[in-house]
Amino acid sequence: MQEVLAENELFRNIAMAIAMLLFIVFAVSRIIYPKLFSSIYSFDKFLNFRYREDFGSGIRLFSTESFYFTGVLSLSFSFGILCIYFFHSELRAALPWLEITTLLWGIAVWLILGVAIQFVMFLKFLFVRIFGWLFNIPAEETRHFQEFQSFNHSFSILLYAILSISIYVRFNFPMVALEILAVVLVIYLVFRLINLFFKIRSLGACSNLYIFSYLCTTELMPTLIGLKLII
Repeated sequence: MQEVLAENELFRNIAMAIAMLLFIVFAVSRIIYPKLFSSIYSFDKFLNFRYREDFGSGIRLFSTESFYFTGVLSLSFSFGILCIYFFHSELRAALPWLEITTLLWGIAVWLILGVAIQFVMFLKFLFVRIFGWLFNIPAEETRHFQEFQSFNHSFSILLYAILSISIYVRFNFPMVALEILAVVLVIYLVFRLINLFFKIRSLGACSNLYIFSYLCTTELMPTLIGLKLII
């Protein structure tokens, strides 16, 4: 019993440390890139089904700003994955090789996982570019990757807030809460797909069936494969 309590206390300390580090990262980002931060983490995009030429939409994908905020996004998702790992004893039992026994190792795992997610997002960008070329959609119209990332930014900061509150209050995230979070995640993924469809459609360059086929290839299939690997 004491070992379990000690382990939970360690996990809580790691999660709190990461949450504070992320809070500092968000604060610094807000100071250094005030306009870009407000644009990227704005929830207005969820109510808009047409492309807007706002401040964030013109950011170059391989610019310093893009790489930086993608890194912040990767670390946010890494934090979410680690929290799920901490909250679930069954998941920890299924991953015996990932044994976190110290605070520094926990932070190191968070950073390593963040780098891995960053790499996956780079592969996602290449995937979108390749299929944009195969579907003969011009590069400027495959900018839905920017919208994809923009949605993820808003979702990630909401996820960060929910998890941080859970950690600081009781370090408790019951199964029903995880089930609700899973439902919200599915709704978010479906809504993101629909929103991207209408935004690409607003460009008026392709038919509905063509856009649907393109998004099924670049969005739906990778998402289903990713969920299958996780589950």
